[in-house]
Amino acid sequence: MPASTRIKGNKLALKLGTPAVDHWQDVSQYLLTNEEADGDVTTFADAAAGGSRQYLLNMTGVQSLDATGFWRLVWDKTGTDIPFTIAPFGNTAPSATQPHFTGTATVGPKPDLGGEAGNSSFTFETSWKVIGVPVMVTA
Repeated sequence: MPASTRIKGNKLALKLGTPAVDHWQDVSQYLLTNEEADGDVTTFADAAAGGSRQYLLNMTGVQSLDATGFWRLVWDKTGTDIPFTIAPFGNTAPSATQPHFTGTATVGPKPDLGGEAGNSSFTFETSWKVIGVPVMVTA
């Protein structure tokens, strides 16, 4: 059996908002993850679906005050629900072997600004709550 196709950290399409704008150039790390959802009640529907999970889109990006940059999007859209598309292979059209992941997420709190003296670029981290479950799109 041949080796599985591996996702490497050298390509990405990360489209955010409406109209969708690709922000891959400002993002240095992303992780679409899930954790046990907060709540005092698990319904029978939650239990039948495997439990109550909260999906998160965690990202690290460069700080830039450019009007069209990722940092500004987070600053300007804090608390807003926006659509996202993640293409881990950077491909424009999804396929069975290079799918896209889509959903809607609530933009997290306003990002940090600043860092240490020197010539290194400042970065920030942000965590967005995904509404529902992300969808894997294969065609």
